[in-house]
Amino acid sequence: MIVPRTGQRAVPRDGHRVHHFGDLSLRWRILLSQLPLTVSAVLVTLAVLLIDPHLATGSPHLLGGLAGILALTVAAAAVPWQRFPPIAYWVIPLADFVAIAPFWAAARYALDGMSMLVAFPVFWLAWSGIRPVLGITLGVLGSAAVTWWPYLTGGAPFPDATADSNLGRPVIVPVLTLALAIAASVLTRSMDRQSGELQASLDYAATQNRMLHTVVETSEVGILVVDRDGHDVLMNQAQRRMHFIGVPSGMDDGAEADLHLFESDGTTPVPPAERPVRRALQGESFRGEIYAIGIDGSQQHMSVSAAPMVDERGEFDGTVVIFQNVTDLIGAIRAREQFVAEVTHEFRTPLTSIIGYLDLALEAERDPAVGRYLTTSVRNAERLLTLVTNLLDARASTSAITVQDVDLARLARYSLDSAAVHAQRGGVDVVSRLPDQLEVLADPVKLGQVIDNLLSNAIKYTPRGGTVTVSLRRVPAGESDEGKDWAEVRIQDTGIGMTDQERADLFTNYYRAEHVRQAAIPGTGLGLAISQGFVRQHGGDITVTSQRRVGSTFTVRIPVDGRGEEHHC
Repeated sequence: MIVPRTGQRAVPRDGHRVHHFGDLSLRWRILLSQLPLTVSAVLVTLAVLLIDPHLATGSPHLLGGLAGILALTVAAAAVPWQRFPPIAYWVIPLADFVAIAPFWAAARYALDGMSMLVAFPVFWLAWSGIRPVLGITLGVLGSAAVTWWPYLTGGAPFPDATADSNLGRPVIVPVLTLALAIAASVLTRSMDRQSGELQASLDYAATQNRMLHTVVETSEVGILVVDRDGHDVLMNQAQRRMHFIGVPSGMDDGAEADLHLFESDGTTPVPPAERPVRRALQGESFRGEIYAIGIDGSQQHMSVSAAPMVDERGEFDGTVVIFQNVTDLIGAIRAREQFVAEVTHEFRTPLTSIIGYLDLALEAERDPAVGRYLTTSVRNAERLLTLVTNLLDARASTSAITVQDVDLARLARYSLDSAAVHAQRGGVDVVSRLPDQLEVLADPVKLGQVIDNLLSNAIKYTPRGGTVTVSLRRVPAGESDEGKDWAEVRIQDTGIGMTDQERADLFTNYYRAEHVRQAAIPGTGLGLAISQGFVRQHGGDITVTSQRRVGSTFTVRIPVDGRGEEHHC
């Protein structure tokens, strides 16, 4: 019986077939609001025919009233109400009072409760939401007119004012309908307010949904959401593109098990049971796993991450799988590795030639001073060749150490001799605090490179007038938590220092601090990472303390007995 105050047709957002009263056209809503009265009038007429056939045929009022109600029902269905102001359809409930009056007057003695018929147009006017006070007033006046109809037309004598029971008969119905109309109006206003709040919430949710949909669909990251039964709930455009790269030729689509999916090498197929979505559906959570999808020239590499969803009971409710195309990144990494490999390979030949000619010159030279210069040059050329070789080792991560008895004090002195000219030119004072001898089991080449790297860095990052101190000591088992003897090399400088954040990233490949790059201090950012790897191969570690504009201290500790000799990079 509710007809919204607007005459506009409500159209569902999804464009599907309407299923709700508010989604119907105004004409259909008016017709459906009229039908309860029509059905009731027909049932009343049938009941009267069964109870008192003479009343139905002998009185024109009953059939006349029924004909009026039926005519109004046809009008409700036939009139194009949307062309008129919304209040225009009030003509139907108001005219219903006119049709109900003779109908009620004819049948009120045959059936009890006939006065309830006026409730239909009264509710309709109150529920319409158009001018509530006027609607309630017209409803009460209409119900009063219906109940007074027999007395006004002479069909019944006027009630005796002296008999309270007679006077109350035509008065009680308008009073009751007034109460019903007010209740209906209040209920309608409350429902309108709740409906408005609900509609605002729905509009907000729809806006958020559109925003989320736009973000998901425009994202270059593939997103797949799967429910607990393995059905796709969401797959954005980026993931569709990635998915179809792996679909075999001749197929329009395919499940994950059908796709061309490989390990990160691009050639080893991934078994169906180990594929990422299959694992994610088993509740696994993982991050950044690299796979290759597709074959031939269309193959792409993707980083896959997955996280399960849980319901309010904490049970598995599906999974979210993220696919990020990292083909360009992997290509850049491979290009960098190829560049390092090619450059270091090209360096080897001239360095080998330089070392050979220096050896020949050293054999022919008789001047002791020149001989020392040549010896230092040969040693540094050999170390440079070792550095070049280790660039390849760092790329391939296959370099192993070969331990032997090494005098760590002698290695440190060699490094100091090599760095002397560099320190002198930079105006840096190098202080040595070395014992006469400290024997350890270690790889002399790699350990010498570690000391060279740390000492070279200390001099490079210490301004003119600063000091670099190199000290070496043996830490007995009683002073260490590990219960074994350690050899400790400490290189302390009064250089530019670094922040805590810079110190945290210090041993990362190719990392260089921002202020170092801005100062254009040369370097590759590989030395410390390689040095840390070498020290850890020996079973030790490098620690660093530093303060910006105060200086840094690097401490290298390795076991004296060489227990780390089985480690590899």
